[in-house]
Amino acid sequence: MMVAIKLMDGEVPIGQIIFTRSIIGVFTVYLFYLLRNRANGITSKEQFAMKSVRNHLPWAFSAASAMAMWFVAITLIPLPEATAIGFIMPLLVVAFAWLLLGEQIRLVRTAAIASGLVGVTIIVWPRLGVGADYSSAASIGAALSLTAAVAWAYAQINLRRLSKTETSGSAVISFSVATMLLSLVTLPFGWSNPSAIEWLWLLLCGVAGGMGQLSTAEALRFASPSILAPFEYLSFPIASLAAITLFSEHPDSNIWWGLPFVVAGGLLVIFREYQLGARAKAKASRT
Repeated sequence: MMVAIKLMDGEVPIGQIIFTRSIIGVFTVYLFYLLRNRANGITSKEQFAMKSVRNHLPWAFSAASAMAMWFVAITLIPLPEATAIGFIMPLLVVAFAWLLLGEQIRLVRTAAIASGLVGVTIIVWPRLGVGADYSSAASIGAALSLTAAVAWAYAQINLRRLSKTETSGSAVISFSVATMLLSLVTLPFGWSNPSAIEWLWLLLCGVAGGMGQLSTAEALRFASPSILAPFEYLSFPIASLAAITLFSEHPDSNIWWGLPFVVAGGLLVIFREYQLGARAKAKASRT
C-alpha cells in the first residue's frame, strides 16, 4: 500500500487516494466476509450491523485521522523512516491503556515505553530536534508520522472499548465511512483525473489496504496479539528493500541507532504479555 502511494508521486491528491482506498478496501473486506458467511450460514447483517453508531465515532474518526496523516507523511519522508517512527505505536497503546483504561503498568512496561521514547527521539532528532528546519517537507513528514502513531494508538484504545459490544465487521465499515467523509473535505481543492497506471496504483492501494486489515483481523482469531506482534517488525526490512529498489531511499544512520531501542521496547512488552498470559493459563488450569 505504501509503495503504491509513493509511486503516484503526488500526481493524485492524498484525499482522493484515501477516498478510493476506502471504497476498494471495504469492498474487498465485504466480499471476503460475504463469501465466508455464506459458507458458514451467517448473514452479512449479523457481521456488519452496528448496535450504536455513536459508540463507533471515537474509533472511526481517530483511526481515519491517523491514516490521513500517515498517507501524507510517507509522501514527504522515506519509507524506512516513516515505518521506524510508526513502531512507537504499540508502546503508546500501553501508555494510553494506563491513562484511559486504568490498566496496571509496572516496571517492565515502564522500561519498555522509556526505551521506545528514547529510540523514536533519536530517529526524529534530525527532523524535529534543536536546530532543525521545522518548515521543511521532511520535518513536516516526521511530525505527521509521529502524530499518526499517537492517533492510531488512541484509536486502538477506542477499538478495545468498541469490541466489547460491536463486531469487527462493523468496525471496518465505520472506519471506512469515516475515512471517506474526511477525504471528501479535500474535494473542493481539486481532484485529478488519474491515468491508467495511476488507476492501477489506486487499485493496488485499496486491495492491499483492505487485505492488510482483513489479514490482521483474521490472524487475531487464531493467535494472541503477543504471538502476532513480532511480525509487525518485518515491515521495516520490507519497506527498506522497496525504498532502496524503487525510490533510491536509504535508511539514515540515526534510524539504525534509534530503531533498536524502539524494537527492544516493543519486544519487552510482548514478552511481558506472554508471561502474564502463561501465568493466567497456569492459574486457570489449577482451578
